[in-house]
Parts: sequence; structure tokens; C-alpha cells
Amino acid sequence: MRFKVTRQAWTVSFVLAAAIRAPADSPFAATWVDFLPAPGQFVNDPLFNDPDKALGPPVGGGTSLPDNSSLVSLGGFGGSITLGFDHTVMDDAANPRGLDAIVFGNASWVSGDSNRHWAECGYIQISRDLNGNGLADDPWYLIPGSHITDPAEQWETQTWDDDVGDETYPPENPNWIPPEQSGTWTTQGHRLPAAVFDVQVLENPNGLDATEEGIFGYADYAPTLILGDLDGDNQVDDLDMTAEGFYTVPDDPFEVGITPGAGGGDAFDIAWAIDAATGQPADLDGFDFVRITNGVNHVDPLFGEVSPEIDAVADVAPGLMGDGDWDGDLDLDDLIIFNECNTGPDGALEAFGCRVMDFDGDDDVDLRDFGQWQIAFTEL
Repeated sequence: MRFKVTRQAWTVSFVLAAAIRAPADSPFAATWVDFLPAPGQFVNDPLFNDPDKALGPPVGGGTSLPDNSSLVSLGGFGGSITLGFDHTVMDDAANPRGLDAIVFGNASWVSGDSNRHWAECGYIQISRDLNGNGLADDPWYLIPGSHITDPAEQWETQTWDDDVGDETYPPENPNWIPPEQSGTWTTQGHRLPAAVFDVQVLENPNGLDATEEGIFGYADYAPTLILGDLDGDNQVDDLDMTAEGFYTVPDDPFEVGITPGAGGGDAFDIAWAIDAATGQPADLDGFDFVRITNGVNHVDPLFGEVSPEIDAVADVAPGLMGDGDWDGDLDLDDLIIFNECNTGPDGALEAFGCRVMDFDGDDDVDLRDFGQWQIAFTEL
């Protein structure tokens, strides 16, 4: 069960919160490690098969008309891209709602309905460079999201064959075969449930009038807003907004629509990561590499294969410890939230978003944390 703090006002003033990363670091993925597309209609199209397009900031088109100029397509089931950062993306309790990173694609809403998405989802994995060699050769951990409930049971293999005249294995179109692939080969991945994801239009499983989102934790589900559109109406509100300031503010993935002040995309918390083999928490303090893989194995006769298109991945800009409503300051509203989060010294920190009140990092909120909150309040 997921618990949430009841007061979650978010204002655009959070955008002004200062980041603490070093000036030389980019908040966006800076290099690609592997690009392994599966067969698909765009894998030989130079507009969609350049992995460099997944680096740097996204190019947002808004909730209705996504911008397709800066995308890389993963092709069919099991196609993937692996990206690296020039710094470690940390699991930071001060991040808004505890969210640490954002994946951007080209999803959009159907006729402006935020409960119906043109979306092609990929699942996310992360890895920490524990041996410090700069290579993505350490263990990988899964962000299970809302619909990978049994990673082992949902693991599938797809066989492909470049002999398009043989109907045993797809694809049927020779133009769908990725460059340098020949013969028979396989891709693997965690399969997202067909009943929900094997469609072109994804509908919120919680209902078309829901305010809570039923799909979260996957790439290419939420739209990427136009730079400087602070309220999601597809109009620029701040002409001076930078990509670094805008696309590092996460949308709340549990609420329908785009959170005011956020740049869209699909945000996740490093703390969600699990060992896919055991289901146990990964307990990572951060990650250096991120992999996005197509978890849908479906070809529509009209639109072709369901394939995530990836634009960018961002490190969330940190906010302030004790700022429970993530509006860039500490005030009486945050004190109310502190009281709602208060577990006492023997309690268990379960409420979503309350990590921002756990100043001493001991998984509870008590008088020691309140003392630190008072100090932070007086120092602002």
C-alpha cells in the first residue's frame, strides 16, 4: 500500500531552488554505452536511430503535439539503450517527493485527456559503478513501476530472424531489421501486461475520471512540456527558463496531469529499485548508468510496433530538507506536514514524501528531526 502526505501544494517557486551539483556536471545523461534496438519501423531511419539524441536536455513539444526531432527509437520487444552520467545520480531525500531522476520521451495526451495517453512504455534499470572503472559492468537493478509485480514470471524471450520469407519468426519487413543484425537472434526483457500495454492508447487503470495515476515508473508515458510552460497549457510562461532549471523538476508520477512547475517526463525514486532475481530492495545510494528497455511485445497493423522513443534522462535538482510541500521555503505549512509525518523514535517511516523530514536518516521522524527542522527554519 502507498501512503501519501495529504498536503502537497507545489508552486513554481521551486524552480528557483539552487542545485548543489558541481558546475562541471551536466544534469542530463552525457554518454551512451549501448544502443541495441530490436526490429522496428524506425531502426533504419536516421531521424530515430542516433543514440546521441538521447543525450543532453529534452526537446519538449507539450501535452498534445510532441516534438520528434530529438528521439531515439528502441524498436520492438527487448530493444534497449544504456546511458551514463558524468556524475553519480544520488538518492536524495531533499529531492521533491524523494524523486531522483526523470526519463523523457514523446508521449502525449489524447485530445487533451490526461487519463488517456499516446504512449509506448519501456521499463527502467539502474546500475552503480561500484568498481569505479567507468564501465556498466556492475549489477543492474530494476525499477518495477506499477505493473512489474513478478519480475521472474514476466521475463520473456523473443526470437527474430532476418529471413523475412520464413514466417516462423518476425519481422516480415526487411526494413525493420536493425543494422548489423543477421541470421537468428533473440532479445529478452520483462514483459509489461498485455491487457494494459499492448495498445496504442493507454488508459488510466484507475478510470477515466481518476485523479490518481495507475501507471507509473516507466519511460515514455508522460508528455514532455515545452520549455518554460509552467502550468501545462502548452504556452510558454517564462521565456528566460533554462532547460537545466526546468527539466530537472519532477512531475508527481502518482497524480494525473503535470505538476505545476515541472517539465513533464517520467520521474522515479532510486529507492524503488529492486534485485529482479530476489525482489529485495537494492539499497542503492545512487546510480551512474541507466538502461531503458522496451517491455511491450505488440505490433499494431496500422501503427506498427509499440516502441518507446527516448529523448533524455535528467538528474532531479535537489530542494530543501524539511520542505514538505516542495515550494522552496520552510514555513508553517511545512510544520503541519512535519506533524503528519511524525512517527516518534520507535516508528517506521512509511508515508510517501516524509523522507524530507528525516534529517538524521534513521528511518523515523521524531524530536531530533524537529530540532534540525527548527535550525533549518531559522537559517533561511
